[in-house]
Amino acid sequence: MKFVFLNIIKLYWLIVPAHKRRPCVFKESCSKYVFRIFLTQGSKQGFKAIRLRISQCRPGYKIIRNENLNVFEMKLKNGTVIPEYEISPKFLPTKN
Repeated sequence: MKFVFLNIIKLYWLIVPAHKRRPCVFKESCSKYVFRIFLTQGSKQGFKAIRLRISQCRPGYKIIRNENLNVFEMKLKNGTVIPEYEISPKFLPTKN
């Protein structure tokens, strides 16, 4: 099962060029993240990773600045807060 999904992800990478894919809010794209989890931790964790990323990859996020720590965070529609080190730089405003 693990190898089936690894090959599906590889096929996705071949068929859909990177510039045609939807921009990912995470530094590590969803497909790369899920591929890594399937490869290193197996099918059970891989399926959990798919569910997690699908639930987090939705419109309706807000970029907020944590003044105490002087960092940005992304608050997702479901209430999950993503720390700055996991957010893709293209979604972050410049720090002043």
